[in-house]
Amino acid sequence: MDEQSIYLELGRAVATRRKMVGLTQAEVAKVVGISRASIANIESGRQKVLLHQVYGLMKALDLKAITELVPAVPPRALVAEAGERLSTWGASVSDDQMSGVEQLLKSALGQLQSGSAR
Repeated sequence: MDEQSIYLELGRAVATRRKMVGLTQAEVAKVVGISRASIANIESGRQKVLLHQVYGLMKALDLKAITELVPAVPPRALVAEAGERLSTWGASVSDDQMSGVEQLLKSALGQLQSGSAR
């Protein structure tokens, strides 16, 4: 998953949730402190979003967890991309090793979601 895909997924999540709660782009923009055009650009994946704006979106859309806007578990392509970068730092990462890393990430993120990790 490339950088653009991340913003497309975020935008889809924002648009879906905004429509679900019955808000206009202008109403969301007012809470976040940005323009309506910026919300339209975020929803279409054309605009990068700063972290404080993500929290503003969570507030405007009445969300409790950031994972409701962004995936909790990175898509396999993103994990594979990380593995490719790792392989350039030294020895290559085997399929078994990559599978182990994916399982570790899923487990850790699952614990964070359930609140059992401290």
